[in-house]
Amino acid sequence: MTDASGNAVMLLHFPCLTPAVSIDGAPGVRFLDPGLGEPGAPELLRPADLPLSQEELAGFLREFDRLRRETRNPKDLALLAGAGGGHFFSETSFAVREALEDQLNPGRVALRRAKQAQLALCLAAMIEHSVLELAEAGSLDEDFRKDLAESLGIEDGDDDDDTAMVLAAAFSSDGGLPTPATLADEFRPPWRQLLSPFWAIAPVETGIFIDDPEIAAALQDADLGFDDIAPEAFPALFPGGAPDAPLIAARPAGYRLAGRTRPDPEAPWLDATRLVVAVKP
Repeated sequence: MTDASGNAVMLLHFPCLTPAVSIDGAPGVRFLDPGLGEPGAPELLRPADLPLSQEELAGFLREFDRLRRETRNPKDLALLAGAGGGHFFSETSFAVREALEDQLNPGRVALRRAKQAQLALCLAAMIEHSVLELAEAGSLDEDFRKDLAESLGIEDGDDDDDTAMVLAAAFSSDGGLPTPATLADEFRPPWRQLLSPFWAIAPVETGIFIDDPEIAAALQDADLGFDDIAPEAFPALFPGGAPDAPLIAARPAGYRLAGRTRPDPEAPWLDATRLVVAVKP
C-alpha cells in the first residue's frame, strides 16, 4: 500500500507512544515522538517541524514532571490531558489573554492549536512513562492495590464480591502488577481523545497501526471501509516483520475515525485521510 506519490507508507503505533509499554508484535513499526525521546532513536519518529521550540517545551515539561511525580494516581494526569482540549491553562487569565490575541491575529490560531496538540501528546507519553515506572517496581504491588481501590471509591473493610472481582481483574494471573501495556491502556487518555493531536502532529505521509483488539473492533463496526489485507502486502507495510495475525486496512478521514459525521472546524487537520492498519478483531 502506498501514498499518493506511490511511496510505501510508514506506519506509526497508535495510541501507544512509548516502546516499552507496547504490545511487541510489529518490530518494524515506529512510535511518534512528540519531543520527549532521544533524538535519532531508531524506534521513534520525531517530526521535523514540531511547533514548540525547545525552550518552550522544556518549560512545560518541567511542570508536567512535577505534576507527574506529585500525583499518586496517574488517572488524575489523564484528566488533566483532557482539560481544555489540550490547553492546560483553560481557566486562567493567561488563557483569556491568549484568546483575545487570537481574535486580533487569526494567523496565530493554527500555530496555537498545533502547540496544544504537541503538549497533549507529551503529557500522554509522560503518563506512559509513569505507569512503566510503576510496573517495573515490584515492591509497589500493595501500594497499587490501595491506589486502585481509592480511585474506585472502595474503602477499607469492603467485602463486596463485585469489588473483589474488580480488584482481581486488574492484576495478572500470578497476582502481580499488570503488564506495562495494560497499565498504559488503563491510565492514558482515551484513544479518541488522543486521535486529534496525533493526526495533527504525525507527518502527513505516515499511517497508523492499531494492535488493540477493542479499538480495532470499534473501528470495524463503524463502517469505515475496512477490508482484509492480502499477505503479499505485508512486507511493504512491515519491513521489520509483520504481526502473526490477519490484518485489515482503510483510509478514512480523521474526523470519521474519531467518530464524527462531519468535519470539525476547530480541527481542520482531521479532514486529511491516512492509511489505518489494524489487527483484525
